[in-house]
Amino acid sequence: MSDSTKVTAPPAGAGSAAPLDLTDPALLADPYPAYRYLRTAHPVLRGPLGAFLVSRYEDCAALLRDRRMGKDFARSNFFEQVMGDAGDEPPPFLGLGLDDFEAKLFMLTDPPEHTRLRGLVAQAFTPATIERLRTAVAGIVAGLLDDLPERFDLMERLGTPLPIRVLGHMLGIPAADQARFTVWSAEIAGLLDLDVALEPEVARARREAVAQCTAYFMELAGRRGDGDDLVSQLVRARDEGSALSTQEIAATCVLLVVAAQETFSNLIGNAGIVFARHPHAFTRLAADPGVADATLTEILRLEPSAHQVGRIALEPFDLHGERIEQGDAVILLVASANRDERVFTDPDTFDSDREGPGHLSFGRGIHYCLGAPLATMMAREALRGLTDRITGLSLADAAVTYKPGMGLRGPARLDVVVQKRAA
Repeated sequence: MSDSTKVTAPPAGAGSAAPLDLTDPALLADPYPAYRYLRTAHPVLRGPLGAFLVSRYEDCAALLRDRRMGKDFARSNFFEQVMGDAGDEPPPFLGLGLDDFEAKLFMLTDPPEHTRLRGLVAQAFTPATIERLRTAVAGIVAGLLDDLPERFDLMERLGTPLPIRVLGHMLGIPAADQARFTVWSAEIAGLLDLDVALEPEVARARREAVAQCTAYFMELAGRRGDGDDLVSQLVRARDEGSALSTQEIAATCVLLVVAAQETFSNLIGNAGIVFARHPHAFTRLAADPGVADATLTEILRLEPSAHQVGRIALEPFDLHGERIEQGDAVILLVASANRDERVFTDPDTFDSDREGPGHLSFGRGIHYCLGAPLATMMAREALRGLTDRITGLSLADAAVTYKPGMGLRGPARLDVVVQKRAA
């Protein structure tokens, strides 16, 4: 979000009020004091481009399930305002990078279109399918973590290559083509931010990444159909009369690349940060692999890969004294909700024995993250691979450089120093 939204709030450690810019890139380093202030003083705040920011757990959890909330931004007041302000050069975000095609990302559609598209993709994420992938994922993790040095970049070593290799296995992407997806996904992930002041070269790079990635999958779908990979399954569904177009196949694959690559790489990087800042968490995990699921759940609550979830109001309603009209954009700050002191005791601390409601990092309702079971399995195998080889880790540098944007949040690189297990 680059359109400035300022409220008056005391900065950390200060006794007097001062302006706080919620879109300041410096907040990437630590947005949580700003979230805490919003939960206290402005649980619903009209922010960038008229979008409403919602920051409390109860509100976010309810709105994620609320059928009055949609995801088709192209049919919103927000979209009309952006298009009116942008003139002939609309910014490439929220799926607008696909406007040369008839298809849209299914995460930006509403029922019945969303139901149809999600149902076709869901076959790749059944429990049985994910369990069959486990051996392949474990082998990829082992290959990436063999011969670990005492200092390395966790993102380069594990966070970036693991998801694209798993994606390659699922989608049937040849190994020789997989490297380019890392570049494409980093660019396409920027579409999830409400950024209307992009530098021309940044906007151009994002459009080119969308066009190239989409064209790749259009071509791949044109020569697939008899394999076990997801592209072949979708092609067969198209040919069997599912009303699925080749463009929808391509758009769906673009979504999977971005969702899997960026969110999972962020999850690995954020896990490294959590372990470095809460060393007891890794010590316990290394000693007892049985706490892996609880550890992962708490990492997802404390440092989620995605901080914001966008919705469009399909009808008017009131929330905390604010009138939200039909067509208004609503940004649910799930990372703030996950640390709501009204719901979680000591919310800024790591506690894998925590009880209470679950985190909102995978969403809720009909748009619950389709890839959540896959991401969980991959993360579990990654944690097992690390604990098999090391007993602890710390950050080589105290300051962490994050990727740009607040829609998805994770480190650009993460140099760690590890204590290796005795041979």
